[in-house]
Order: sequence, then structure tokens, then C-alpha cells
Amino acid sequence: MDLQKRTRLGFLKFAGYLVPLVQSLPVTGVWTGLMTLPFASYLIMTFANLPGSLTTALSEFFIPFLIIEKALVIIGLLILIYSVAYLRIKKKEGLVTSGPYRLVRHPQYLGMTLSTIGLTSWSVWFLNNTFGIGFLSPSQTTGVWFVELFAYILLAHIEEQYLSRNCGEPFENYKSQIPFFIPFLKTNRRILDILVSILIPAILLLGLIVGSGSASAVFNY
Repeated sequence: MDLQKRTRLGFLKFAGYLVPLVQSLPVTGVWTGLMTLPFASYLIMTFANLPGSLTTALSEFFIPFLIIEKALVIIGLLILIYSVAYLRIKKKEGLVTSGPYRLVRHPQYLGMTLSTIGLTSWSVWFLNNTFGIGFLSPSQTTGVWFVELFAYILLAHIEEQYLSRNCGEPFENYKSQIPFFIPFLKTNRRILDILVSILIPAILLLGLIVGSGSASAVFNY
């Protein structure tokens, strides 16, 4: 192995330890960064979109308003951190099917989705109630979230193809028993898994946006 390749692999390994959100499946190398890219891109777009409100948002985190959004951010991050840490500890034993992976096949993506649902609704509320500051409109901000969701559904599908090829029957048995993305919803049909994974988070997000708008009107009144 030449020096350039060893340096690149060493950097990727080092970066993987620096960024706890990274997981090393389905393959090494460029995939390590790709797993984190949608989430990191979403965070950059979200916080860059609200430069004047970030300090205010952080200072108002403990104010009892937009409680569901804030709860989702915390719960999602806890699921994400726990799932990644659990995978790192257990993956040396082979296919990981215990812990958070008994709830859904991709708990790390579920955690990121829940957190970004909360952040998106929160961001839309700020855009609608602070004179629309930011270079993205509320609908564009919501669109950024949908791009992230689609990206993780695609990555989950690619990851499962890898696991199916490399783990064979154990993974197929696991796949037949555990929901894809949404807890307690097992369809056994790929297209239905994808539709459910899009519709339920989308309904939750849009419901929060509508609800926070109504709550804001009552609050301001």
C-alpha cells in the first residue's frame, strides 16, 4: 500500500473517531463520510439560514414554547448517539441485531430524522415570526429536510444491499422481523417501507409546523 493511500485511509479512520455520528457500514473509505453528509449538510443549511436568530434560539431553548420540537431534537440525538455507540461496540461480533437495532433496522437514521423534524419546525417558526430573515423561505427550509430524508432512505437501501450480500441468511431473517425505518410498522414490502418512511415523518413535520403556527397566533394574541 503506497504512502498516499495509507495517509488517506488513516485520515478517514481518524475522522471517524472525531465525528461520533459516523458509522462504518456498508463499506469503508468514501462511505464513512457519505453517511454523515446529509445530516451535516442539513445542519449547515439550517444554521446558516438563520444567522440572526441562532443566539436567540439557543437562549430560548428552555423557555416552555415549541416543546415538542425541542423534545424531538433531544430524543433524536440520544437515539443517534446510542445507536452509533452501540454499533461500534457490537459490530466486531458480526451482524448487530440487538439493542436499538431491535426497534428498527436503521435507528441512527431514525434519530437524525427525529432531530431534524424538530429543528425544521423550529426554523420555520422563526422564519414566520422574525420578519422572514434567512436566505431560504419556510417552504425551501422544509424542502431541505425532505432532501435529507430521501438521502437517508436511499443510503439505508444501499446499506441493506451490502448486508444482504455479505451476511446472507442471518440478515434476511433479521430483515423479515424488524421494521425498516418506523418502529412497530413492518410491511415486508420494499415499496411500502419507503412510502411509510416518507409519509409518517412528513405528516409529523407538517403537523408540527401547522400546530406551532396556531400556537404562535394564540401566544401573540
